[in-house]
Amino acid sequence: MALMGSLRRVAAGRPAAAGGAAPTGRRAGACGSSTALFAAVAALGSVLLLLGGALNTPGAMGQAYLPATMIDAMEAAMFLNKFMDAADVTGFYDKFLDPEFSGTVFAPVDLGFEALMQKSNATWDELTSPELNQTLSTIVGMHVIPGQRLFPLAQLRDGLALDTAADKLKVYIRRDVPGIVHVYAVPRPEDDPLNFATVLQYQEIRGGKAILYVVDKVLTPPAKDSKPAEDEAAPTFVRRGKRGDAQRKA
Repeated sequence: MALMGSLRRVAAGRPAAAGGAAPTGRRAGACGSSTALFAAVAALGSVLLLLGGALNTPGAMGQAYLPATMIDAMEAAMFLNKFMDAADVTGFYDKFLDPEFSGTVFAPVDLGFEALMQKSNATWDELTSPELNQTLSTIVGMHVIPGQRLFPLAQLRDGLALDTAADKLKVYIRRDVPGIVHVYAVPRPEDDPLNFATVLQYQEIRGGKAILYVVDKVLTPPAKDSKPAEDEAAPTFVRRGKRGDAQRKA
């Protein structure tokens, strides 16, 4: 997938031109001319009325635009390309494209996936291969909290347990110092002390009816909470050679 990061667009109202210029661009002739003065005052009044209307629009006063979907929010946040690719091959991408999608997403940055691949001794093609689709789907689902729009950051309270889109898996909020929020894959950090991610930005990003938080690492299913069945075990990656073409959006 090509780099899809984009700068946030900002729509702001523009002040009237210096000197109170009339719409035609012509200046008043003599200071003592009452006709010219009346025209200048009328023009300035029109500009102020237009400016006042613009300041009441959603995009005015320097406010960032509201992304229409979760995918738009991820593109605005930047550096979430691998998470969007993973969402694509596991079926979450279309859900994120739906303007009606409601919930909270903790999206790991690309460097988080790089660390996961290094730790697991797997390439990106192997991680997104059909053979590991169920494992990757569980991983992506652990970062999605359907139906709960958690904002502002104060809503992420210490000890909060959240149901994820991954079957029967929860994530847990921990705070160690004011303003720093961690998302753990286990209820007690000591049970799996490295299986957590930290929220990177203070403010959430709204995408449609959903909320996005950017995190630094990728959560994985905890071994102690997994079922004995092989397909539910914690992810263990092995090299599988060449894979089939993954259908990812360009």
